[in-house]
This record gives sequence, structure tokens and C-alpha cells, in this order.
Amino acid sequence: MKIEKVVGDLILLVLDNHEPLKKIGIDQDKIFVKVEGYDENGMWIHHPGFLVPNLKDENKEKTKKIVASILIPWNFIVSIAHFPGAEGFDFPSPFEQHIGFN
Repeated sequence: MKIEKVVGDLILLVLDNHEPLKKIGIDQDKIFVKVEGYDENGMWIHHPGFLVPNLKDENKEKTKKIVASILIPWNFIVSIAHFPGAEGFDFPSPFEQHIGFN
């Protein structure tokens, strides 16, 4: 198995010492995520609804959801579970959990 095989797939990330990641919404030590890519710094994951300030309209909501790619540094990743060929293992998770984030 090579890491490039997980790009575009849904995987389970097992994290350790992930306290700093809580600032970007990762508050569990096991999360299902869609992999966007990877580099020497870590794994890039898909986040379908990242909250950011709504800078365009002051009269409406203070935040809005946008699609984001988030870097999970390698030092937080303890293990990766990949499910190649698993039928129906598409977004969202068949385990009825939100992928990665609430």
C-alpha cells in the first residue's frame, strides 16, 4: 500500500495529542475524512462546511460556510485506515457519522 492510493478516498484517521487541532474543529481522536492530497507537511483533508467570517454583508449572518482543504500535520497522525473497494463507502460515511467535523 502506498499513500498516494488514499487520495480522493474516504479514510479513518487516528490522531494523538490533537489538542491544537480543536481550534479548527477537530475534537475527536478518530475521524473519517476525504483525502484531498498530501505533502511533506501532512495530509490535506476536505472540509465541506468550514465556518469563516462573513465579510461582505454586515446585516446578515456573522459567519458563513465554505468548502476548505485543511492540513493535518503528520505528527498528529498515529494511524490511517483505508478501505479500498469497499462498496458504498462514499461521502457521507456509512457509519452515519459526519465526516471529520460536526
